[in-house]
Amino acid sequence: MNPEEWLKEEASWQLGKIIDALNAAHTMPFHCAWLERDLGRNYLEMLKGMESLLLMIWSQLNSSSISKIEHQVMVWYGQQKRSQKNILSGYYRHQEHLTEWASSPEAQSYGLSAKWSDYLLFVMAVETNHLTKVSSGIISLTARESEAIATLFLSKMQMIHIAEPHQLCIDFFTWISPFTQESVSLPFREDDDLKQTKFAAFNKFRRELTKSDQWSSLCGMYLDVLDEIAGKRNDK
Repeated sequence: MNPEEWLKEEASWQLGKIIDALNAAHTMPFHCAWLERDLGRNYLEMLKGMESLLLMIWSQLNSSSISKIEHQVMVWYGQQKRSQKNILSGYYRHQEHLTEWASSPEAQSYGLSAKWSDYLLFVMAVETNHLTKVSSGIISLTARESEAIATLFLSKMQMIHIAEPHQLCIDFFTWISPFTQESVSLPFREDDDLKQTKFAAFNKFRRELTKSDQWSSLCGMYLDVLDEIAGKRNDK
């Protein structure tokens, strides 16, 4: 595979994940408050920043020389370094947001750590949303309606899970490193120890999420988790 083919194949692969995640975030079946908070907004800005360069380069690989593309990447990279909203700073902010969230009493009560997958699990199952309101009796939906919404929601959240910021940034900066001749340092906290909680359905769902390649198939289990958490809260 020549350099042009590698660049295009890698760009296509990365773009696929980024575009899927951005589309998912903007077409959720109900309002997701986390996407409007600092962590969510920062995440989307990182994706858009990577998407813009990948699209620009990918579109020119068949018509422009490598030297011209290299010049464009270097111009972009210089602008990135001077921007207050550059991708690398966005990644550091992302890690800070996750660490701060993981220190909260509610995250700790569910045995969650500063991992992207744990944060997504929290906003899906613990944080108030349209489906948790159904489980709590605030909103009335038929079982079929709840299942349809939950299935769609899970499929979109999986797209966001796949576009995990740490791996995305590693792949992205590796992709541009032949042009920039620079490597980047990406701090990362990974805790593989799944802490058990008093929520049996929650524990099971968390384990299955890490193994499943089709989250929508876990719809029934997800709704059981929402009912379990709502029941515990009502018992208080």
